[in-house]
Amino acid sequence: MSTYRVIRGLKIRDYTTNPDNPLEGQLWYNKTDQVGKYQIPNVTTAWRTQTSINSARWLAASSGTETAALIAGGEDPSNSPVAKTETWNGNTWTEVNDLNTSRLGFANTIGTSSSTVAVGGSPAKTENESWNGTSWTEVADINTGRRYFGGGGADNTAAVVFGGAGGTTIYAQTETWNGSSWTEVNDLNSGRRNVVGAGIVYTAALAMSGKPPPPSSVTSVEEWNGSNWTEIADVNTARTYAAASGSSAKALFYGGYGPDNSALTESWNGSSWTEIADLSTARHGLMGAGTLNTAALASGGYDGTRLSSVEELAVGAGVGAWSTSTDMNTARYQQNSAGTSQSAAIAFGGYDGTTQLAVNESWNGSAWTEVNDLNSGRRALGGAGNSTSALAFGGRSSAISPSTRTEIVESWNGSTWTETGDLNRYTKECGGVAADNTAAIAIGGSKSGSPENDSRCETWNGSSWTEVNDLNSARRAGTGVGTTYTAAIYAGGYESTFSAKNESWNGSSWTEVGDLNTARHTLDGTGSQSDGFVFGGDSSPGKTAVTENWNGNNWAEVADLNQLRGSLSGAGTTTAGLAFAGNIPPHTAATEEWNGSSNLTKTIDTD
Repeated sequence: MSTYRVIRGLKIRDYTTNPDNPLEGQLWYNKTDQVGKYQIPNVTTAWRTQTSINSARWLAASSGTETAALIAGGEDPSNSPVAKTETWNGNTWTEVNDLNTSRLGFANTIGTSSSTVAVGGSPAKTENESWNGTSWTEVADINTGRRYFGGGGADNTAAVVFGGAGGTTIYAQTETWNGSSWTEVNDLNSGRRNVVGAGIVYTAALAMSGKPPPPSSVTSVEEWNGSNWTEIADVNTARTYAAASGSSAKALFYGGYGPDNSALTESWNGSSWTEIADLSTARHGLMGAGTLNTAALASGGYDGTRLSSVEELAVGAGVGAWSTSTDMNTARYQQNSAGTSQSAAIAFGGYDGTTQLAVNESWNGSAWTEVNDLNSGRRALGGAGNSTSALAFGGRSSAISPSTRTEIVESWNGSTWTETGDLNRYTKECGGVAADNTAAIAIGGSKSGSPENDSRCETWNGSSWTEVNDLNSARRAGTGVGTTYTAAIYAGGYESTFSAKNESWNGSSWTEVGDLNTARHTLDGTGSQSDGFVFGGDSSPGKTAVTENWNGNNWAEVADLNQLRGSLSGAGTTTAGLAFAGNIPPHTAATEEWNGSSNLTKTIDTD
């Protein structure tokens, strides 16, 4: 008989409470609680907002995966059928060549983004068009014209369609496609309209829910094995106009109508259906994409109006968490920082309530150490770079600038600060992004006069600053996120009120991209232009602990800081980050460490 030690290579030990750093899967006995305990990864399943399609619509054809999808046709907000086609590459939707015939109500989810067929449509069309990744070509019609029916298949040479309606007739007919013609094969056991299908090959598919006569939706599910349909386990909630994706063994069924717009998502594991995370927006007539039950795309649809919004599902994603770490030596706020790692960073300048500081501290992954100070004490300064090569620029210091703003720049070489070429403007509360002290961008900020908010930006080449294209929206006290001065985002800030705006920099110009979920200023952020996160800040009605993750397209809220605070600083990445100092009030020296994954402690006898 195998023992735990043989299987895991570990003994079961006794602890007064819990071990400080248990291994995943480790068992231990908690003497205080008098129970055995263990840890498992903390994961979540959720739909996340993605980039919207260009043309709002519902009842379109769809195909592909969550990272490479296609939608075609549908009905637009003017109640008109359209021929528009869009493809998704995981980041953006691009309009490509139109269908030859405008229509809606196709068979759903057949093939890939580069090889599919658009079959049938309302009111009872027989048209069939084949997509080769570039254009649509009219090919052989289906035998039975219909709308609102299910489908599945690998590509434009192998597909199966089933069910649907034509006029008042509800069909059970099934047809298969071989790339040149359609063949009638064995019918569904129960004819129905608004049925949806899942299947990545034409010989294995699912037909889910829908409306048989009389017109009430059913929970019935049938499985196709290439020859016959067999009734299998029902979905939990009957719906019509839903979306589906995946295979006959691993599928998802989401959205729909019954008896109102639905956000429900159900997952199929080959034997049963389980309800998982709801869509953010309840809708029906939406378009699905995906090949498994662990990831999907839900596009468009109808919730009272035709939608352009898109959501992406991630199943079992790791849940990050902030944990308390070692305090800084000097409590402060409005400082700045540099560091691309959780184990190496510096924090410089700031304000302790009475004095504008020159203090500089270095973090080694476990403790803060005071190192050589800035030459000029200041607060609300910009900063960027890494722990051994960084810049500090601008800021507020009554000692060096009567206007309360300064243009002074200092360069850090890992041991000392040296004054170098000044900015072209006096500024404070500006953002910054740099890999090191030889190339940087200073973003926005606060200028003298009215209006105070500044849209100007400057880049640094190691010896001088050059004015470049402005932000689209003048702001101060936002945060720059990026690992290089040619690829960055600038998020949040203050306009006439707290801002949620986010702009992306490509090295020559700024483009407005997805807004933060929580408008705020005096926040900080870390990471890259395509994988970053921001945390803390001042918002309404006060300080916030909210942390948001940026995937290059949209923001999603993740675990909050342990302390509400603004005017804080950070370093690291989205998987291993730091947040430190700031104003609670009062000013704080607290440090928190971010881990992109976390664990849950479970009790053997109850969990």
